Amino acid sequence: MMRFGLIINCLSFSAKSSGFCEKHPLTRRMAVFCAAGLLLISLSAQAAQAAQADLYRWTTPNGTIHYGDNMPSSQAEHGYDLINPATGEVLKHFDRAKTPAEIAAEAAAEQARLAAIKAQEDQARKDRVLLALYTSMDDLNRARKQRISELDALIRQTRDSLKRTQARTLSPTPAEALAAQRDVIQLRKNLADLEDRRDVAGAQFARDEHRLQQLLTQTPSKRTP
Repeated sequence: MMRFGLIINCLSFSAKSSGFCEKHPLTRRMAVFCAAGLLLISLSAQAAQAAQADLYRWTTPNGTIHYGDNMPSSQAEHGYDLINPATGEVLKHFDRAKTPAEIAAEAAAEQARLAAIKAQEDQARKDRVLLALYTSMDDLNRARKQRISELDALIRQTRDSLKRTQARTLSPTPAEALAAQRDVIQLRKNLADLEDRRDVAGAQFARDEHRLQQLLTQTPSKRTP
């Protein structure tokens, strides 16, 4: 109201000093209307500014809910809400700070999620390769028979060479006997390697057979992309 009276006095004084009010009786009334308009604008601006002020809502550890335009800085780690003072609407919610155990659990869950995605991608890649190699179970069985036969032939050859070389270790010539002993050691390593390769190949074909059966019985839309 002080601003309102001040505005009226200023306008009235200005009008009287110029002699304008004597010639125009409505001048003072117009001045009052102008002052009232300016006052309303000022009050509206103040109300808008007050409505824009931050209002916080927080809950203490004992469960008590508080409201205020100033919040204890220590409360930030417990979580709080930013409220619209005019409507009471929650403008933004701030979660409480996570504990180290929660952070570690989230990190572990994220690692597990990424590992699952990678496993799915790896399986999809293997499935594409498997379907490109074999269009039927007959294709796989032929490939298995051929590969196992090749390894069996190499194993037989190595065993025969090992027998002949072992006989050379009985040579009366020391140098020849020593060379034969070295060859025996190498041939035994080669034989063990071939037998391991045969076992690995057999196990791999068994896994491929199981997976191929699954893929061939699935509809194309259900296969891993």
